[in-house]
Amino acid sequence: MKIGIKTFKGLKDGKALIEADTKDDIDTLNSQIRDKCGVRLETNVQKKRNPRLIIYNIPDEVTLENAEDIICTQNSALALNMGDITTQFFIKTKRKERNLVIELAPQTHRLIMQNKLKIGWMICNIDDYIRGL
Repeated sequence: MKIGIKTFKGLKDGKALIEADTKDDIDTLNSQIRDKCGVRLETNVQKKRNPRLIIYNIPDEVTLENAEDIICTQNSALALNMGDITTQFFIKTKRKERNLVIELAPQTHRLIMQNKLKIGWMICNIDDYIRGL
């Protein structure tokens, strides 16, 4: 098949993990396994998640429903479109501060990380959101 397989690992539960070099190699391997062993083996291609950001100290008037609209309109220099940002949830700290977690596309993530976000009358700090920290 001439596919560049990086790793092949057997997992404890009888499953196998195969990593390939490119997306095309993964798709080719997936279709070959389905064609030849479709009844006996099940294949799952892992999807990558979009990056998440945490925006610190969000004003009280911002809700999950209007957060995307506020971010897009008040940060017009970033040229964000509706749908680029998906609001996920709020996190409240011990000091009663509200932090917002958003999910966005990788290009939008790079753009926002290079700039500051204006929300309400505040310039909010942002950082990558890593679950469990």
